[in-house]
Amino acid sequence: MEIISQKYEKAFSKLVAECFEGKSFSIEKRLKVKNQDDVLLQIVLTPVLSDPDEPLVACTVIDSNRKSNQMKLLDEYSHLASHDLRAPITNILSLSSLMNFPDMESFDTARIKELLRDINYQAEKLDDIIKMLNRLINKEQAPRNFMSDLAIADSKHIMLVDDDSLTNKLHHMIITKHNKNKRVVQFDSSTHALDYLKENKPDLILLDLNMPEIDGWTFLKLLEEQKNAIDVVIISSTIDPAERVRAQSYRAVKDFLTKPLTYDKIKHLVDN
Repeated sequence: MEIISQKYEKAFSKLVAECFEGKSFSIEKRLKVKNQDDVLLQIVLTPVLSDPDEPLVACTVIDSNRKSNQMKLLDEYSHLASHDLRAPITNILSLSSLMNFPDMESFDTARIKELLRDINYQAEKLDDIIKMLNRLINKEQAPRNFMSDLAIADSKHIMLVDDDSLTNKLHHMIITKHNKNKRVVQFDSSTHALDYLKENKPDLILLDLNMPEIDGWTFLKLLEEQKNAIDVVIISSTIDPAERVRAQSYRAVKDFLTKPLTYDKIKHLVDN
């Protein structure tokens, strides 16, 4: 403001004087800065009509460069959401609609597997775009990795807590397929899961975050209050780095994996 008032003192003083008479102004000035990009400032002068005996003028200075960067980010986000994100979604919808064709009854196993591979490919593209969008709005957040000493190989009794029963069944199938000696119990109600913990102590809990009644964060808090020293691995669809950082504040949480749970992710737990 001092630089502007020195260079444009006469014009600026005239605008301020008119502002005291009840007028409002918005002006933009581009300032040259040595060895840097130009600075574009928007200056808004507004009369404050609170006390007739003591007239005031509010002067607001807005860094239009920062504003432009935010608009550019929103434009980029909008383009990804409306174009790149929609493409695989429409492809998945088209592929899934094939299931309603009468000819599907005559499809052999090989053709059905090929169709499922196509659906999987489109789903992976969709997942990549969602991750790209997340990175776009979380550029400065890079949470540290978990320093886990967890080994699922030593966990004989594993507890699955997820309100999606299909997810529980899939996770149960993946774990037991490669670890035959595991006892795996599953709950689609976090309330029932907490009741189970009053009488039982599993070695490991695979916990979802977004659940009705009692969400994952409340579940972790109640687990701490019960003084249950049980290792927890969060299995969530979220890729928000803020959630990962928050999870690291809980001593019980040993790792944070994104859905879907795969054999490679189970192997990661075993290797750790």
